[in-house]
Amino acid sequence: MILILFSLMACNEPSMKRINTLEKQISRIEKKYQKTEKAFDKLVCECASLDEFLRENNTPKPEMQLLRAYLQQYEDERTLLQEEMAYSKSQISNLKDDFSDGLYDMTQREEYLASEEAVLNTTEAKLDYFLDRFQKQSDFIKETKKQ
Repeated sequence: MILILFSLMACNEPSMKRINTLEKQISRIEKKYQKTEKAFDKLVCECASLDEFLRENNTPKPEMQLLRAYLQQYEDERTLLQEEMAYSKSQISNLKDDFSDGLYDMTQREEYLASEEAVLNTTEAKLDYFLDRFQKQSDFIKETKKQ
């Protein structure tokens, strides 16, 4: 009975609430990553199709360099994003266990939580950046094909 009561209290403790928030954020980031991957794959195909279309019509577009640059930039970041997500997920799980076991004082907990929050916020911001760019480039491709 006492153990159950302690477990319930631990779940309501502020550090554990923040851990739960971080777990939800990492889940949201993983979904956003999958969405980014799909958008990237689609844009790669659209880029190839537009390249062919522009060559056939002999109408080069300087904007294609920007499109290729975004695709290359994401390609360069892709592995790092995956590693950051996996590491953060592991860190959050470890922190949850450590906090449940009563490790670390409140100052240490705050430092660890703030560090993980910063990493997750940065990772999410990167994904938001790429999703935004991919959407704008997809719109550019659609508009160019209409002309």
